[in-house]
Amino acid sequence: MIRVSLVLSSSSSSRIFVGQETLLSGRSSNTRRSARESGSARGAVSRRDIRGLPPFTFTVTMSVRSFLITGANQGLGVHTVHQLASTPDVLVFMGSRKLAAAEDATSKFASDIHPSSAVVPVQLDITDKESIKNAHDFISGYLQEKNLTGLDVLVNNAAIMVPSFEASYAVNVLGTVAITEAIRPLLNDGGAILNISSKVASMWLWSQTKWRERPIYPAYSSSKCALNSLTLQWAFQEDQKGSGIRVVSICPGYNATNMNNYAGTMDPADGCKVIVQTALDKDGKSGVFFDRNGEIQW
Repeated sequence: MIRVSLVLSSSSSSRIFVGQETLLSGRSSNTRRSARESGSARGAVSRRDIRGLPPFTFTVTMSVRSFLITGANQGLGVHTVHQLASTPDVLVFMGSRKLAAAEDATSKFASDIHPSSAVVPVQLDITDKESIKNAHDFISGYLQEKNLTGLDVLVNNAAIMVPSFEASYAVNVLGTVAITEAIRPLLNDGGAILNISSKVASMWLWSQTKWRERPIYPAYSSSKCALNSLTLQWAFQEDQKGSGIRVVSICPGYNATNMNNYAGTMDPADGCKVIVQTALDKDGKSGVFFDRNGEIQW
């Protein structure tokens, strides 16, 4: 959020204008021009004649929310970025192990990005300490450059599903811990940490007889169960701090993505909607596990 306070008098310039480009000045000239010409965009102040008026002060408040999505160049991640960026006044950092992959993915939906919003690709491998540090420094610097107080939402989406326990835990658990600990100091109070989980992490569901006929993925399932445990621990910590930061686990459903060789029964463009809505929500429960139909037992 950025606030601009101006003190004006009859000796001031007779015409003033503050537009959204004050915040997202890195956007294209077309975006800046459209904000100038509209004069009615959120946070904009219309041109007005102030000659002959007594001195007065007013404050312009422009609220831009910022997000970091990990593993965002494909699958649920790219659809989450796409749908977030199509809404007004958002800044989305698109984490990807290969920067070129993020840039290529962004180019496919660039025309859908709202004029007041922006997508910024970020090289990020959550298993690489140097990559995490560089991503942190880049995001921190970018936020400062745009006069934003911090990051609002971290979406821990990056994950793999392979037979190896070592590889699964390196990404799904240890990598998620590493990026969360690095980014946490950038999070604004009242923000959110969204851990993308799965129903296969529910120990309660696995105790039900009907679930025993499902395919079993021990490494993936147990890693997501560990992630759910972290959701609770982090939620308790934030509650003790009084930060107002929500921490939740979200199951987006069984989506057709590269992770499952596109065997999923849902379109990730639909599956990501519960993630997008939760990210955009400014309040809600913390320390819960849910999908689009409601809460799931741990």
